[in-house]
Amino acid sequence: MNRSEVVAVLAGLSLFRGVPADSLEALAGEVQIRRTPRLKPLFRKGEPCDGMWVVARGQVRIFRANREGREQVIHMRAPGDSLAEVPLLDGGPYPAHARAEEDSVLLFLPRYAFERLYRSHPDIAEAVIRELGRRLRRMVGLLERISLRDVPSRVGLTLIELSQRGGGDSGTGFTLPHTQMELAEQLATTRESVARALRTLREEGWIEQEGAHVRILDAEGLEARCHGL
Repeated sequence: MNRSEVVAVLAGLSLFRGVPADSLEALAGEVQIRRTPRLKPLFRKGEPCDGMWVVARGQVRIFRANREGREQVIHMRAPGDSLAEVPLLDGGPYPAHARAEEDSVLLFLPRYAFERLYRSHPDIAEAVIRELGRRLRRMVGLLERISLRDVPSRVGLTLIELSQRGGGDSGTGFTLPHTQMELAEQLATTRESVARALRTLREEGWIEQEGAHVRILDAEGLEARCHGL
């Protein structure tokens, strides 16, 4: 990747939304390009945070694992996504594991460079704070879904969020960005339970589905159903 491509990736990040061009150029000047093979760990839970990562190509899984080795997916990061911002800012260790799910090209911004840049470019710090607030809201929503005992309700609320993010309210629907297994891991259930939940929502008339393409027929009604209203 050349310098202009790195700037373009940074400009497309929600993390740096609204950051002026000169600040993006300063960020790009500190970025290291790392080509990472499939299944290679980026960092492990508890390790000191040495920098922030951005997915330029490929996919990264962020997860935790119990003593038996079972993984609980927290996020799947795709091109245009960043990760490890919180420990970068608070000085704590990485709160989860991360590994490349496929051969990937990653941008790495060292912690020392980031700290220097956000002190000299306040617009970078402001953009990061706004994005962390948006992510906190999404995490609260995820915890709310997981707390529901009814798996179709967990899946239904997830579909509503994905539809809103992907513009599915127009009636054209959206394509699921996750496999059923990935959805199951995010919602603390099994792939079979996700498959049954999708079938239930189809049979109840809330959604139409063809493969990975989903259309929500009544978003307000589905949301009420998921909350038991």
